[in-house]
Amino acid sequence: MRRFFVALAFGFSLAFALSAPAGAQEDSAAENPADPMAPALEAYRAGQFEKALLVATPLAEKGNVSAQLMLGSIFNNGEGVTPNPEEAARWFKKAAEQGDAGAQYALAMLMEYGRLKAADPATARKHFRDAAEQDHVAAQAELGLMYTTGRGGPQDLAEAAKWFERAAVKGNANAQYYLGTLYAAGKGKPRDLGEAARYFGLAAGKGQPQAAYQLGLMLQDGVGMDKNPARAADLFEEAAQKGVLGAQTSLAFAYLNGEGVDRNDTLAAKWFAEAAMRGDSLAQDRLARLYFLGQGVTRDISAALLWLTLAERNGMTDETLRSAIEPEITPEIRAAVEAEIGKLEKAGSAPD
Repeated sequence: MRRFFVALAFGFSLAFALSAPAGAQEDSAAENPADPMAPALEAYRAGQFEKALLVATPLAEKGNVSAQLMLGSIFNNGEGVTPNPEEAARWFKKAAEQGDAGAQYALAMLMEYGRLKAADPATARKHFRDAAEQDHVAAQAELGLMYTTGRGGPQDLAEAAKWFERAAVKGNANAQYYLGTLYAAGKGKPRDLGEAARYFGLAAGKGQPQAAYQLGLMLQDGVGMDKNPARAADLFEEAAQKGVLGAQTSLAFAYLNGEGVDRNDTLAAKWFAEAAMRGDSLAQDRLARLYFLGQGVTRDISAALLWLTLAERNGMTDETLRSAIEPEITPEIRAAVEAEIGKLEKAGSAPD
């Protein structure tokens, strides 16, 4: 929901800016008394959501699109009220039926990510398309994603590429990333690693973490561009800090091997631990090795066994470590580790 809240808040602000009279975007709502929504806008911007709701509701009921958008935003985001996605969808639908692209996008987002009772992927795709055809950039990116996955209708990678490209040229970072993946895979676009790298670079420059990770992989191996381990490590760290699982493991290996960065076993252990806690089996196995060797961490056979066991349960096989660790495992250690894993599984937090 956090992603949707941010996207909706931006779309909501933009919708009001576009619906305001010329020059009013830079003025306060109080300076435009002819606009019946001015008091509601002023209250909303001041965080007085109850007042905004009181003023906007009768206007929304009379068909004012800006008021309908405001109510949808207030109910979706829980601004001064209990969050109510169903009520938010009702108001967005009213505005969407009047052809408002922002409302069409918001309604589609609620259907896809807001867990509406009557959510329908096909209807969400239709609303994304309605907004996309009005040049709503975020809707174009979402529509491309639906064509990529085949959600809400037939899969069509060429159509996906078309919509990603339309959004990408307008600077949408997600569309740039997705378009890069199509070029890299040669699906929907001819395979072109140079173009893939270019789009990953554009998206990464705007803070898109998955693009930073993919560009890092290409730089690490010299795929589609000159090899640059130092830049790759920088990109891995950027993506790892934003929670990209693969980037966390890749950054840990960079520190472990001194590839693009000074070797640092402590930081390697830190990033393996981050990824291991989120269920990456390779990170779990390498963290187990570090605990067994006392490399970057204090040697701890119990911790080594714990992470090795979790890695094995997630499909990783490490016969070398298993053979090395077995002679040091006492019945007490084995029982303690099994008990700890049992607690994690019971709490529903076992990394897998």
